Amino acid sequence: MMKLKMLFGLAALTSTAVMAQGPQCNHAQLPYQQMTPVPYDSTPYVPQNSMPEQCRNPEIEAYIADWEAGKIDFNTIKPNDSIAADQRFCKTLDDHGNVLEAKNCDPKNSPVGYIWKELSDSPVVIGITNGLKSDHEPHFHGQPECYYVVNGTSKTLANNKFETLAKGQYFYIPGAHIHNTPILNKEGLGVFYWYPNNAHFDGFKYYWRKDVKNLRVAEEAFDRVDAIRKRDLNLGPYGTNEQFFKN
Repeated sequence: MMKLKMLFGLAALTSTAVMAQGPQCNHAQLPYQQMTPVPYDSTPYVPQNSMPEQCRNPEIEAYIADWEAGKIDFNTIKPNDSIAADQRFCKTLDDHGNVLEAKNCDPKNSPVGYIWKELSDSPVVIGITNGLKSDHEPHFHGQPECYYVVNGTSKTLANNKFETLAKGQYFYIPGAHIHNTPILNKEGLGVFYWYPNNAHFDGFKYYWRKDVKNLRVAEEAFDRVDAIRKRDLNLGPYGTNEQFFKN
């Protein structure tokens, strides 16, 4: 009897120790397993002329240095080996959000007015965009994101207003903060974007207004962003400004 009690006691201690270590999972949560976060209305940070500490990463710093030295441009920049050979093309979206190839790597051939290239999926996700005058839908995701502007200028949602984002500037967006950068002039806008703490884009989950339907606190955050767009840019909600972006 004493031996049985000791065995049960040892099993209980072992079980408690295992539980204390947390769930016994050997993989990160997939996008469909992730809980929907409640977003902040906008990042509290604003565009700046030096790289934020939160954004530092040697691979993107090397890309930026080569760009500034004139060694690369949008057409000649090369991805690292983490981007599959069959994914090394200029991407864009159709009106339904499906990814497709932009013919001749030209944003004029994009249904939404902007294109991008994937440059790294590991050890950190990096890409570069090239956009014409076009609207962009407010959204958020759990991963922090950084921008560096390579050409053009526009306005971006920062600290609950739309601030100027110009060539040579950096911008930091923490995770679960709504962001929005419509391209407001014909000069266009191009940025490096990267997720300084995260690799493997297929593990990311993007949230648009449609993804938070009936999560009222998140819907209200998007409502407030729409009000800021109207106040600062005289734009209606995404999808209602076709005439402005055609001119």
